[in-house]
Amino acid sequence: MDEHRLARGVGWLSIGVGLTLLAAPTRAVRGLGMGERPNLGRLMGARDLVLGAGLLRGENTTTWLRARGISDALDAAIILGGAISGAFPRNRALVGLAMATGFSVLSFVLARRLD
Repeated sequence: MDEHRLARGVGWLSIGVGLTLLAAPTRAVRGLGMGERPNLGRLMGARDLVLGAGLLRGENTTTWLRARGISDALDAAIILGGAISGAFPRNRALVGLAMATGFSVLSFVLARRLD
């Protein structure tokens, strides 16, 4: 496996998700199980664009991957907390929780392999 190529793929995915969150924040956040929170979507979109750009620069890739992993872990915690408290619809929150957790693990594993 070419870890550097995979890291670039994560960078492009981050750019794509960031653009989606900025272009259609309500729809995108709803799809992740976070209800009707367009400002949260915009914030997440801007963050993902920054992380994606950092990964695509090719410098300090492990640092950017760890930042990507931390941000996805925080997303998972927000989704889980929202589902438990009833702020987010539980049936949709499971999808977002699975995605955030999976991408967090991927980022940390990839950063470890590049170290």
